[in-house]
Amino acid sequence: MQAAPNTKSAGGSRSDVDALRRAAGALRAGRRVVELYVAVLHGRSKTAPLGADPNIVKLASDAFWEKVSGIPDFRARLLKASTILASLVAGRAATEVARIKAEATEIFGDARGNLRLDVLTNPPAGRQARR
Repeated sequence: MQAAPNTKSAGGSRSDVDALRRAAGALRAGRRVVELYVAVLHGRSKTAPLGADPNIVKLASDAFWEKVSGIPDFRARLLKASTILASLVAGRAATEVARIKAEATEIFGDARGNLRLDVLTNPPAGRQARR
């Protein structure tokens, strides 16, 4: 699998194709039916035979995700879900930063909210981390 259409050097691609052929040979020796694919996770619009070996198919991104999931528009759904989750995680992260900052100020700060280096270098004994 590749993360984008052009992530490999010629030597790296050649090595991957050779490894794919060897693995297929071992499976075929065990009388297994083998189809050879190079999967592009994102960024490839067309499925086509690999230039170095027409017996290996380089799958378009949508075709790969459909083959893996069985859902024709899975990549679009995955991208949409990822976008929604990213905003939720960002909101959660901001909340956590505010919580940690408030806790640090409570433990290590003075009345004006400045850090007390003497307390920071020698934390209060017996204080347990909150979970």
